[in-house]
Amino acid sequence: MSNVSDAAFERLQQIEQEILAALAAGPNEADTRFKALDRILLDVMGWERDAIFTEPPTESGFIDYLVKAGSGKNLFVIEAKKAGLLAPETKSKDRMTIALDGVVAKPLRDGIRQALSYANEQGVPTAVLTDGYTWLFFRASRTDGRPPLKGKGILFPSWQSVMEYFVPFSELLSPRAVLDKRHIAHLSDAEGYSVSEAEQQYTVFPPNEAKMRPRDPMASDAAELFAQFFSRLSNDQDKEMLRDCFVETAESQKADLELEKIIQNVLNNVAAISTNRGGALQDQLERAMAAQRAETVLLIGNKGSGKSTFIDRFFGDILPAPLRRKCLLARVDLAESTGSSNAIDWCILQLRDALELGITSGRVPDYDELQGIFFADYQRLSNGPLKHLYESDKNAFKIEFGRLIESRRESQPADYVRLLLNRAAKGHGLLPCLIFDNTDQFPLEIQDKVYQLAHSLESAAPIFNIVPITDRSVWRLSKAGALQSYTSRSFYLPVPDAKQIISRRVTFIKKKLEGEKPATEAYFSRRGFRVQINDIRVMADTVEKVFVDNDYVTGLIGRLGNFDIRRMLKLAERIFVSPELKVDDIIRSSFGGPSVTADRLRTHRALIKGEYDRLSEAENDFITNVFVTEQTKPGSPLLAFYCLWALRQKLNASKAGESDDRHWLSDDLCSYFDQCGVPGDVTLRTLRRLYKRGLIETLDPNAEDVELSDRVAIKESGIAHLELILTSSVYLEQTALVTGIAEQSVRDEIKKLTIQPNAQKFVELRDIFIKYLLKTDAGRLEIPSGPAFNSLQEARRTIRGRIGDDRPQRRPPPDTRHSSHRHQRRR
Repeated sequence: MSNVSDAAFERLQQIEQEILAALAAGPNEADTRFKALDRILLDVMGWERDAIFTEPPTESGFIDYLVKAGSGKNLFVIEAKKAGLLAPETKSKDRMTIALDGVVAKPLRDGIRQALSYANEQGVPTAVLTDGYTWLFFRASRTDGRPPLKGKGILFPSWQSVMEYFVPFSELLSPRAVLDKRHIAHLSDAEGYSVSEAEQQYTVFPPNEAKMRPRDPMASDAAELFAQFFSRLSNDQDKEMLRDCFVETAESQKADLELEKIIQNVLNNVAAISTNRGGALQDQLERAMAAQRAETVLLIGNKGSGKSTFIDRFFGDILPAPLRRKCLLARVDLAESTGSSNAIDWCILQLRDALELGITSGRVPDYDELQGIFFADYQRLSNGPLKHLYESDKNAFKIEFGRLIESRRESQPADYVRLLLNRAAKGHGLLPCLIFDNTDQFPLEIQDKVYQLAHSLESAAPIFNIVPITDRSVWRLSKAGALQSYTSRSFYLPVPDAKQIISRRVTFIKKKLEGEKPATEAYFSRRGFRVQINDIRVMADTVEKVFVDNDYVTGLIGRLGNFDIRRMLKLAERIFVSPELKVDDIIRSSFGGPSVTADRLRTHRALIKGEYDRLSEAENDFITNVFVTEQTKPGSPLLAFYCLWALRQKLNASKAGESDDRHWLSDDLCSYFDQCGVPGDVTLRTLRRLYKRGLIETLDPNAEDVELSDRVAIKESGIAHLELILTSSVYLEQTALVTGIAEQSVRDEIKKLTIQPNAQKFVELRDIFIKYLLKTDAGRLEIPSGPAFNSLQEARRTIRGRIGDDRPQRRPPPDTRHSSHRHQRRR
């Protein structure tokens, strides 16, 4: 059994006797549904209640069950009968395939016709007939010219057969199997339609046999030095470098100014509380007023945009010193958490420790400080429950009071945190600045709770909350949950270009090199550099020459890295240490020699092959072979290209700032290509591969895989791959060498051209490969005529236009609507 089937079977075993007892009681049809079928669908199979509709009216009557996908698309119908009513003409207890117009199905014929009628009206492909004991699954809406009653079905004639053949039973009824259309595959098998579609594929050079290219000793040493240099450029632990190299944009400068104003305004309110002390009533009024002046700020940017660095830089360097001294910084970094489901309790404990450290004289509060924090309790106990102890033995009272407040500190940390916030503001005149960082690694419901926690603390004292968050998360949370319920200010931080990032970091390194020698050597040794200062200077000059002076290189790096700073620097390192860009040539280029990256062919080979002798996805997280097809059920080798093309068109047509406009429902995308003759499961597998390789994204940032109910959009890496397909001869050359080809003669023809290769042979190789792609595509994907498919026709023409294209490589014109969706502002 699969893990999913195992879990479902365990759930069925736990309630089996309850279901059988309910069926044995001879219930009517409604009771059968309520006591047995509901439990099998919901408790065992795991369907969501929102997916199941009971008694929806149709022209033919009322459907017992209509099951839908999350997108609202109808999936299948269930016709339910009174327990024991269905009695197929067979003594066998085993699962079997039966003809719907045959003898075995004769007692079930009326129910079959009823289910077929409902299924045709709802446009669903399959139907189920059951009385709780007997289950019949069959195809309903047909497009193969065969009358539905001439088809075949899969029969589970008894409860015993359901239990004994539970895996195929669950493959016909479980959510994941139905959404993946595995139930249709089972029914096709039953009708004898499933002939193996597997094909033999031949590769010129198998990608899984890629080998690292040898280097001479000097080149190996130099490559190691450059790799070390790049690892320091991307060192997340060097806070000084990260802050000093932060690339300011108009948006970040505006955020600096606005955040400073907000802090000043809230601090004015803190000062009012701390200096105008009145009675208890006045304190309460002032606290209520303070709650209105607390502020929560969302710092929005995509993953790797430097949100954490912006915060460090703001509080460390930008905020004026007088204001900085009045801020009590309490940072909760969820990246350090254990990832448990109880993330909120963990956040509260982190706040507790950070706030204690900020308002006490030592690492932990002493007794007098605790007495100040719990002063209201001190007064209540000394005048109330412990009055006599207080008056008779103050030391004993203090011991008892200490036990009580420690118990409260440990057992009620949330209340204690609120007391600390109040004490910081009222007792010390400080503004608590609470930062909830790296929430995006958690599911949306946890992010929502963190946001609620931040807002709930506003009633304790005037505070300043900062919640860094990605644009996708903020869009999702703004539709429902705390973001919809509370007021906050939002600032968007776009990621700067790779050129700016590398330039700043190289400049920082060179600036360090200009300092006094002992201080310089101390800095670099602490950061792990094991090379001489002169070597570092040469490397810095070389990196600057190669990347900063070549816009097209850094532009491609940015897109392929999805504008994640860490990934962009890793890509730069990949290009730099590749044997394709010889180390000697690189160093010479920094001293007046020809620019290495001016040769795009070499640069693209360095990017695509890295340190290996061919493209291999196993060692290359950045470059994907979009022409790969599965051997077991191959589709068009251009299907992934078409998916990216269609999603880019969707992006170009979307409204700026509306995340849902640029996302396409997977189910709709599968239906779109279904009209081209592509089975939905083939399209879905293609989308899943693109998702795992980082070329597309789901609207839900925490989705583990793409489901039919998910909305997907192209990412910058996907756009970069379209650029490679349409402009890079190296990409087509390398994919031709490692793609499985169904025609051995084509593989052999390509392989001959790799013997004593030259530029002309690689042009021939590329053209042979493109012609093969187009020929195979035409046999597996037929583009209908009509406006809805004009874009696909254009995509196919564009690929065909690459045949014989030996012009210099060029960058395609920018998209008319979005040069890069990373620059859009989000809500």
